[in-house]
Amino acid sequence: MAEDFQDDPIVTKSYTLHYLIASVLLIATLFWALWDEAYGQRPWKRYQEEFRTRYLALLKQIRSTSAKAEDQIKEDTEYKKLEEAAKAAESAVAGQAKEIQQKINELNEKIATVQSTFTDARAHVTADTYSAETSSGSSRDRKLKELEEYKSKQQFEVDLPEYRGKKLSFNELDDLYSDLKKQKAAQIAQLGEVTKPAKEAAAKRDQYIADHMTELSPEQIAGLQRKMGDAAMKDAPRFEPDIKQINVGPANIVDRCESCHVGTREPLALTIASMTPKGQKPDEYARAFVGHPKELLKTHDPEKFGCSPCHGGNGRATTSVEKAHGDYEHWLWPLYSQQNMQAGCQTCHAADMVLVNDSAAIINEGKDLFRQRGCNGCHRYEGYDREPEDLQAAQQQIKQLEQQQKDNLKDAAIYSKQGDNASDNAQANRLYGKAQALKIENSKIAGRIEQLDLQSRNLLHDMKKIGPNLKDIRAKLSKNWIPVWIHKPTDFRPTTKMPNFRLNDEQVKSISAYLWQSALTDALPQQKAGNAAHGKELFETRGCMACHSMGEGSDLQGGTFAANLTRVGEKANYDYLVRWIHNPRQRTRPYCPYEKKDIGPEDYAKKGLPYVFDEAHSRCPNDGHELQIQNMTVMPILRLSEDDARDIASYLISQKKKDTASYPDTSFMDDPKLKETGKTWIRHFGCAGC
Repeated sequence: MAEDFQDDPIVTKSYTLHYLIASVLLIATLFWALWDEAYGQRPWKRYQEEFRTRYLALLKQIRSTSAKAEDQIKEDTEYKKLEEAAKAAESAVAGQAKEIQQKINELNEKIATVQSTFTDARAHVTADTYSAETSSGSSRDRKLKELEEYKSKQQFEVDLPEYRGKKLSFNELDDLYSDLKKQKAAQIAQLGEVTKPAKEAAAKRDQYIADHMTELSPEQIAGLQRKMGDAAMKDAPRFEPDIKQINVGPANIVDRCESCHVGTREPLALTIASMTPKGQKPDEYARAFVGHPKELLKTHDPEKFGCSPCHGGNGRATTSVEKAHGDYEHWLWPLYSQQNMQAGCQTCHAADMVLVNDSAAIINEGKDLFRQRGCNGCHRYEGYDREPEDLQAAQQQIKQLEQQQKDNLKDAAIYSKQGDNASDNAQANRLYGKAQALKIENSKIAGRIEQLDLQSRNLLHDMKKIGPNLKDIRAKLSKNWIPVWIHKPTDFRPTTKMPNFRLNDEQVKSISAYLWQSALTDALPQQKAGNAAHGKELFETRGCMACHSMGEGSDLQGGTFAANLTRVGEKANYDYLVRWIHNPRQRTRPYCPYEKKDIGPEDYAKKGLPYVFDEAHSRCPNDGHELQIQNMTVMPILRLSEDDARDIASYLISQKKKDTASYPDTSFMDDPKLKETGKTWIRHFGCAGC
C-alpha cells in the first residue's frame, strides 16, 4: 500500500507551473478583452481624439490670421461709418434704456417677493380644486364651499412697502401677481422698441464684417475651440468621444459614418493638406477628416438623406474600417471608390439627364455618352426613351379594354334574353338592370380607350430611335452601298454610333438581303436637279452644321450630335434626300402600332377612304386607333422651300470619294433564300433596338 501511495501523481507531481501559466494567460486575456472592448472594437475613439488634436492645431493657426483679417476690415471707411452710427444710436437711447431696465429690475424684485407666497397658495388651491372635482354629492358641495371661503379669506401677507400691515385674499394675491407680470412685459416691450434702432445699427455693422470676411471670424473660431474642449478656452466642456449617428426613420437608414469622418460638416473647408501635421505625409486620418463639399450639403442634408445612400458602405458598422466601408464578403454595397464616387448620384437621379452641380461633371459626361453613343438602343435604362415602353403598355391596355367591351356586350345580350323569359316583372327588371349597367360600363370603357389613344398619339410623336427607319431603305439608299456599310461601318464613317459586329460574308449578305426585300417599294416623286453652289451656302448658313459635320480627322468641322455627311453622295438617293431635307417627319407609309404593320393605299381603299395621313387624318382605317404618321427623328423641319431643299440635296449628293457603281455587285440581295437567314441574324444581334 505504501508503494501505491508513493506512485500517485496527485501526491508526487507538482502543478504549480501549470497553474501559473494558466493564471497568466487568464489575466492577459482579461486585460486584452477590456482593451478590445474599450478601444479595439471602437476605433472611432482614436479617430475622434486624433481629429481633435489636428483640428485644434489648425484652429489656433488660422485664428491669428482671422483676427488680422477682421482688423483690416475694421479699418475700412465704410465700417467706421457703421461703427460710429451704431455708437451714436446706442448713446442716444442709453439713458432711457437704463431707466426702463431699472424699472424691470424693480419689478423682478417685487415679482420674486410675491411669488414665494403666491406659489404656496396656488398649490393649496389647485389641490383643493382637484379634491372637490373628484368628489360627488354632498362631499363635493362641502369642499367647493370650503375652497371659496379659502380664496376669499384675508390671510396672505406680502413684504412690499405698499402692502405692509395688510392681508390679502387669494384672489387679490392672484390679481397682484398677474398685474406685476403684465407691467414687466410692457416694460420689456418698451425697452425693445427703444433699443431697436441701436440694435439694427449694430447688426448692420456686424453684417458688414460677416460679408467681407473670407473665412470664419475670431469669435466663430473660438466657439469651435470650445466645442472641441480646448483647455486654453474658458468654460470649455471636456471632450468626450461618442458615437455620432444619423437616423432617417422613413427610409430605415442608420448611419454612423461621422463617428470617424468627424470633419464632414465642419464650417471650415477641411482638406487633406490642412489636416496633415507639418512635416508629415498625408495618412488615413487626414483623408478621413476631409470636409464634405458645402454646395452639396445645402441640397442633401445628411439628417434627411444619410450618408450610405450616396456613398455606399455599411453605415451601421463601427468596429473596423473594412466593415464600415463594406469591404468584406457579406456586404453587397461597398463604399464607392474615389474614381466612381459620383455613381452614388444614380440612387436618386437615375432618371435625370443632367445634374446641375459642379460636383457631378463625371456622371453628367457618362449620361451624355450613354445617349450619344446610342447605348440605350439595346440597353434600356430609366429616363432614356421611355416612350416605347409606355406605348406598348397603352396598346396592351387598349386590347384588354376592347376585349372587356366585347365580353360586356355578350353578357348584356344574355341578361336581356333572360329578362325576356323571366317569370315575373321583378326578376325581369333586375336582369334588364344588369344589362343596362354593362352598357353604361362600356361607354366608360370607350372613354378610357379614347384617352389611351390620345396618349398613344403623343407618345408616337415623342418616340425617337437611335438609328434610322430601315423600311425606307429602297427609297433612301444605293443598293450597292448597303453591304459595304453593314460589313464595317467605321470604315465608311469613323465617327458613327453604329458598332462593328464582326460579321462574316454570309451574314453580311443575308442581312442585306433581308433589309432590301423587307423594305417598302413605294415610288418617290422624281425631283429636278438643284443649284449645288447655292445649296452649299444654305448648308453653311442655315444651322445644319450645328448638328452635322463635314470633313474627316483634323479637317472635321461642325457638330457631333448628328451624322457626318462627308460621303453622303455615295449612299443616298437624291429624290429621298430632297424629301427628307424639306420635311424629315414625312413617312412613306403610316404605321399602326395596334396591328403592328404599315398601312398602305390598299387598306384605305377597302374602307373607301382617300390615302391621306396627317394630323387631321391620324386614325387607322382598319381599327380606328391612332397611327404613327411621322418619322421618329430629332431633325427639325427647317421650313425650307422645295427649291432650297433641292439645292441642299444637290450639294450633299456631290459629297463623295467614288461613284456608287464602283461598289461590288449586289444581285444576291434579291435572293429570297437569304431573307429568312437575314431575319434570324437581325434578331440575334438586336438591330431593332436602334
